[in-house]
Amino acid sequence: MSSTTAQRTQRSSPSGISVLITGGGVGGLLTALELWRRGCDVRVLERTNTTTTAGDSFVIGPSALRMLKHWPEMKERHDQIAYEPMFAKYKHTGERLTEPIKMGALYKTKLSDGHPQLLLHSRPKFHDMLLEQLTKCGVQVEYGKEVVDYFENTATAKGGVVLKDGSKCEADLVVAADGLRGTSWNLVAGQPIPARSSGSATLRTAYPAELALQYPEVAERFQLEQDRSSIFQSWAGANLFGVFWRTDEQMMWIITHPDTGTAEESWGHRISNEAAIEILSAIPNWPKEFDRIIKATPPDSIVDWKLMWRDPQPKWTSPGGYVVQLGDAAHTFLPTSGNGGTQALEDAVSLAACIAIAGKGRVPDATRVHNLLRFERVSFIQAMGIARRDAKAASNNVGVKPKPPPIPGAWLMDHDPEEYAEENFERGLAHLVDGEPFQNTNRPLKVEYRPWTIDGLVGALDKGETTILDGDWS
Repeated sequence: MSSTTAQRTQRSSPSGISVLITGGGVGGLLTALELWRRGCDVRVLERTNTTTTAGDSFVIGPSALRMLKHWPEMKERHDQIAYEPMFAKYKHTGERLTEPIKMGALYKTKLSDGHPQLLLHSRPKFHDMLLEQLTKCGVQVEYGKEVVDYFENTATAKGGVVLKDGSKCEADLVVAADGLRGTSWNLVAGQPIPARSSGSATLRTAYPAELALQYPEVAERFQLEQDRSSIFQSWAGANLFGVFWRTDEQMMWIITHPDTGTAEESWGHRISNEAAIEILSAIPNWPKEFDRIIKATPPDSIVDWKLMWRDPQPKWTSPGGYVVQLGDAAHTFLPTSGNGGTQALEDAVSLAACIAIAGKGRVPDATRVHNLLRFERVSFIQAMGIARRDAKAASNNVGVKPKPPPIPGAWLMDHDPEEYAEENFERGLAHLVDGEPFQNTNRPLKVEYRPWTIDGLVGALDKGETTILDGDWS
């Protein structure tokens, strides 16, 4: 551990709790940092043989970034790599429909300035920031450790994993943060959770901006503002939904298209530039400068990501409570939610706070209360992603008036997952143990939560029926 980190980040006294985290993505890395800060002995296992920084960009909401108050050194780095772009809507033909506004102005808040600060990040840079901080804390990610199974032993109060080479690792707590393809569902639910195609896929990439700006028509289309700020452009129409974002360093684009069966749910699944142009050639009046953007993309860097649907799962903990899922391993999001990264980071902060309150002898209490405090909030946000996708799909069909998705209130952006866990842990535990009344307040309070499935929600939206998406989401 570096002396600077020791001086600037206040770490709790040793808790005696050993933690094994599977997965070195942003959720797993922040979980390691927050549990380290809480005095736990942390190990991180990653299936890949070296650090991977795949991905383009993602939105991180203020609710997830409040943890930076505990990490002044990391906050300095964060402020160097974060962007607060403007936002504008466009037709698929390139005509701008709305004037640029701050992205945070799209959301409601109780903050005094009238809107939250909504930041965009380069996923690789954000990942590197967390990894650098973890290294300064003296924790090294162990690469080439592929987990093939999970187990727990309630007699010894341990959770554990089985690695591909047959070896086993145990700890007081195991956090399954190994994403979509993890195997923890066998222990948590008794079987894998089925996934099915949504019928759509996304082409996505990011690359150095100068490669695209060599073309005059691209440079003219994607000019920076006078203050050097960027505009996050949202395009829709004629079976197209896409976003384009040019910063001073990179050009990023994501385009949703019908899945022909060739896309895969993997950052490693790449297609050629020519194949991407062929897919998009079916869009009428497609601006030709966007072909330039695709042609400028470095070879073997366009990901064709299959968008899969999974029903929300209310239980993220193993029967004994010594294994808990986190991030995509617990709850997947469609990109239209704009919240996958934020909720994984919220998970990390919430879980660490619950572990700190419960202590070594009550790890199962901590994981179960964490699950209780998080599930409904996450489920509402998952449903919001479905509503946004449904509205965008309907907007592409002439004569179909889409039902507008709900506008979330201050509960989404003003939330503090650490404070919420600390204030509600004991009441949540009393609810689980003794059946005491408890209602979460980190979600739309004026809407009754009702369990839902993808098929049920989409079917109800198609029929215009009342769903969890109706009512006052403020």
